[in-house]
Amino acid sequence: MIRNRIFTLGTIVITIIFMTSCGMTPHPNEKIIIGIWRPVKVEKVVDSSALQAAASMSDNSGRQQVKEGRQDGEGAVSRKDAALDRLIQNEMRATMEIFPNKTAVKNFPGKPLNATWKMKGKGSRIVAKNIENKMKFVIEILEISKEQIIVIEHVPVGDIKITYERQL
Repeated sequence: MIRNRIFTLGTIVITIIFMTSCGMTPHPNEKIIIGIWRPVKVEKVVDSSALQAAASMSDNSGRQQVKEGRQDGEGAVSRKDAALDRLIQNEMRATMEIFPNKTAVKNFPGKPLNATWKMKGKGSRIVAKNIENKMKFVIEILEISKEQIIVIEHVPVGDIKITYERQL
């Protein structure tokens, strides 16, 4: 009776150790992304759902009011486009440094952004958290190699596709 319990308990402990050790293995992409990356190309990602939302706003012309020579929906879209254009310009000048201790620094002109990161989705996504304001952002990895990474960053004003090259 006692032998059966000891055997069962031992089997459970070994199974738990085996399961947790497999879960702790980092994804190979984690080793690849560590380093200093320089943006080569930054472009807007046209999201069909965002286009549909903008189109539905302009279709409701009976409910929209003309304000200062333009419709309210158009003003919101143009402000969002202007913010996205400024972000693209800043991204082109910002190098990104990723460290093995799960921290990263994006060196925007004038103010660096410090963040922590985790690899998710079996190496296809990076979820980062701004240390200063605790805001999370998601970076989808489209392509990855030792020399180049192509990602899509999801930000509140839209999505941007960035091609990075490793800086030596």
